[in-house]
Amino acid sequence: MSHYLVPFSVLEQTIQAGQCADSPEVLYHYLNLTEEYAERLNITDATLLHQRVFNVLLDTVCDTSLAPHWRQICLDKVYLPLSHLKHLIVTYQDAKSYFRMEHNLRILSHYFLSSFEQQEPH
Repeated sequence: MSHYLVPFSVLEQTIQAGQCADSPEVLYHYLNLTEEYAERLNITDATLLHQRVFNVLLDTVCDTSLAPHWRQICLDKVYLPLSHLKHLIVTYQDAKSYFRMEHNLRILSHYFLSSFEQQEPH
């Protein structure tokens, strides 16, 4: 895949709109770019970035108007920014925020995993 210089927010919009549902490389590029950006940021800004990416992926998973396979790919990858956030916990408030996000993911993923299973042909 050739790497075009695409603004970060455009990648996010493309992912959330499911415009690249048949090209998961776009999602992988977005996640790699996130890691590259985060390495250059201070802890606070890196935390905000990973929270942003987590929310983009979770919002995409929850959007029932998108292709189920795209939502499943995003669900498979939503744990990456959460994992990065876990390593950035410094304060009690950071931990509280992390566990709230993890809890929301657990609840929503359980709900959407069951809906994905119902859509599969038997």
